[in-house]
Amino acid sequence: MKLGEIDYNLAVQSTLDINGLKYRNALQEPFDIYGLCRAKESGLYMRLPMETAEKVSPGVMNLSTHTAGGRLRFRTDSNYAAVKVQLRDAHWMPHMPLTGSHGLDLYVYDGVRDLYQGSFIPPVEHPESFESVVWFPDARMREITIHMPLYSGVRELLIGLDENAQVGHGRKYRDISPVLYYGSSITQGGCVSRPGNHYCSAIAREINADFVCMGFSGNAKGEAEMAEYLAGIEASVFVCDYDHNAPDSRHLEATHPQVYRRYREAHSRTPIILVSRPNIRLAEKEDIRRRDVIYRTYQGALEKGDENVYFIDGFQLFAGDRRYDCTVDGTHPNDLGFFRMAEVIGELVKHCLGGCHFA
Repeated sequence: MKLGEIDYNLAVQSTLDINGLKYRNALQEPFDIYGLCRAKESGLYMRLPMETAEKVSPGVMNLSTHTAGGRLRFRTDSNYAAVKVQLRDAHWMPHMPLTGSHGLDLYVYDGVRDLYQGSFIPPVEHPESFESVVWFPDARMREITIHMPLYSGVRELLIGLDENAQVGHGRKYRDISPVLYYGSSITQGGCVSRPGNHYCSAIAREINADFVCMGFSGNAKGEAEMAEYLAGIEASVFVCDYDHNAPDSRHLEATHPQVYRRYREAHSRTPIILVSRPNIRLAEKEDIRRRDVIYRTYQGALEKGDENVYFIDGFQLFAGDRRYDCTVDGTHPNDLGFFRMAEVIGELVKHCLGGCHFA
């Protein structure tokens, strides 16, 4: 017997039968897509141009189809919002919920901040194709943000609203360049329970700033081709955190200063935040060597007069009581871990943007 048959609250609908439900293609007006690469022009939900991803590595090519950091904004007076989604693939991870890897979630702006309203939950049996709905208490105009899956690619996304509802362009992010994040599986969102709890998303909600997530699970290695692509992105802040994916400290030593320098050559004034790997272990010698490599990049930048470079010691990211409860496997953060990362990294991002808050 399935759990959903024992406890109705655990049942997941994968098809909907709602009177008056009308689906609209998320790639069409008036929906606004953020965090992806020219999705409306190409018709593809990609984080990188295909020609760039192919140059970097097969892993980055595959992961560039994952919609980590992808968001949809619109406004409507429908009393519900539904999705009908076709994903590129389905792969079950033993240490990450499907709500994070394959699911979507929805936030509503209350006039001060975006508040979580509900999740679009995929069924266990066939998470690559499903319908799901989030109901609102009443029918009135709402500003909505939907976060896309972190570890799966979207092939088609339809937004379902009442056929008589008004729908229009959503609330805009503040008028600055996006915050750019480059890093490992943690930067991609592994292994948070749902996309909105991803630390990049949490920071974006707090400052109402757009962001670009260049997190590539196991495949962020500071390649020259990747550094060149990153340098082409105009950002308000660049957060560089790929320590975990460097095979060893020697690889990090060979690539990390170059990633920093290439971005700085292209953007002389953009704040750059260098982050060493989030860690629950405090005494591993190789982890300390890696941290020292990143700190040397930071020191070298300071010595050359760079006043817009910052360093975050990864040992700080899970600091405080219950440090050892911040991951699912000793490496990948759970929701507590991502919350603490959002607090520490977010504080410095806000400092770099002049202390902005809920803009």
